[in-house]
Amino acid sequence: MKSKKPQPLIAITCSRVTGGAWGLYSLGHFMDYTFADYSLALRDAGAAPLIVPAAQDEESLKRILSAVQGLVLSGGPDVHPRFYGEEPAAGLGEVDDTLDSMELTAARIAFETDIPVLGICRGIQVLNVALGGTLYQDISSQVSDCICHTPKIDKAVPTHKVRVSAGSRLRSIMGRSEIWVNGKHHQAVRNPAPGLIITARANDGVAEALEHPKRRWMIGVQWHPEGTWREDLYSKKLFRAFVRAACD
Repeated sequence: MKSKKPQPLIAITCSRVTGGAWGLYSLGHFMDYTFADYSLALRDAGAAPLIVPAAQDEESLKRILSAVQGLVLSGGPDVHPRFYGEEPAAGLGEVDDTLDSMELTAARIAFETDIPVLGICRGIQVLNVALGGTLYQDISSQVSDCICHTPKIDKAVPTHKVRVSAGSRLRSIMGRSEIWVNGKHHQAVRNPAPGLIITARANDGVAEALEHPKRRWMIGVQWHPEGTWREDLYSKKLFRAFVRAACD
């Protein structure tokens, strides 16, 4: 009788919020958090999820990432444009310098050690900036004739279509050239980092996914598959492909 493979450990980065039990205006009292759907989607795909708080340095991140088999860069606030050499533009939203520094470092370590990475929403942006790419700071003011990328709708509801590039790893996972996704973001990949290729776009041309063909498994998506994994076949496919890669 074959022994069952142990569940791969998957690190999930956190965002932060001020206040909580100490009051909304308690300056300096931060709470690390992420939405439960990230953990639930990974567990459903066969992984054991672990939450990684923002309070890290490079040494602690190296230790954590050496102990896990994959990394999810989760959603959250805007990436500060100083990390890709730009001044803040009109339309820039909330930023968190501590979170930026932690996630950018984590993404670089994951790249160097070649562990599987899945970037989601902010996560695709962090991945791109960490490796030398740039972002649109605000799609609606920087992309002409764009669709609405910030719909006021439940995360479980698909909002627009994306076209998936032939020959990409993402295409092989999804098995089709066009899928419906649930986007909610006002920033996006502008210039992909060296080595990263855009593998899906919305109908207005905005980048919706990228991957690194020379890494074991490195994919970022601009939408939120953790919001639709219960009902959406393609969200399930993405998480399961990621977890399979973490098992290899």
